[in-house]
Order: sequence, then structure tokens, then C-alpha cells
Amino acid sequence: MTNTWIFYGNDHNGIKTIHYIKQCKRPEATSEYKEMLHLLEINEYYTTGHMTSKAWNKENQYIKVI
Repeated sequence: MTNTWIFYGNDHNGIKTIHYIKQCKRPEATSEYKEMLHLLEINEYYTTGHMTSKAWNKENQYIKVI
């Protein structure tokens, strides 16, 4: 099953940045995944990761209060 995946990195200040959004079956087999590991190795990021867009939207919802 193909999902839409978000590839992101967290820098040393805790700022989360989205690098790629891609539809695929296995995100760990993509060039985007390898690029995120490279950014981790050169200390560009403190952590990197990927998650489905559905999980991303659930975790990063903003609620407008009136």
C-alpha cells in the first residue's frame, strides 16, 4: 500500500523542518531517506525521521481559538 510520507529533521535548537513529501511503499528505501541520514551524519540535524502524512497531521494540528 502506498502512503504519503513526510521526511523531516530537528535541529539542535528544536526546530522541526520538513524536507520531503513523497508517496511510496517503503520510505527507508528512498533517496530522500538516505539524504536525511547524510544530514544527520554531518551534524546538520540532531534527529531525523519520517512518518505518514496522516500521523503528521494528527501530531501537528493547530486549533484556532476564537
